[in-house]
Amino acid sequence: MDWDGIGTFALFLASGGVGLGFISLMAYRAKLKAQIEIERLKALGGPSDEVSEQLQALQNQLRRLEDRVEFNERLLEDGSDSPPEDG
Repeated sequence: MDWDGIGTFALFLASGGVGLGFISLMAYRAKLKAQIEIERLKALGGPSDEVSEQLQALQNQLRRLEDRVEFNERLLEDGSDSPPEDG
């Protein structure tokens, strides 16, 4: 029986288990941090006026970008129906 191969395999399994455990702990730690941050924001009573203003500005910018995209899509649709002109 080749014990060297079994030992290598056992080491491989053990290192994989340690790696998975480490990754699991990091994920759990990130989850706890997020929960703590959510609770902190709830305790503060919601976002501040500055954050609300920034969100409103981003929403307005997003609406303008959506309008531009719709306009460009309509232009592309109109242009694709006409045959190409020979020049």
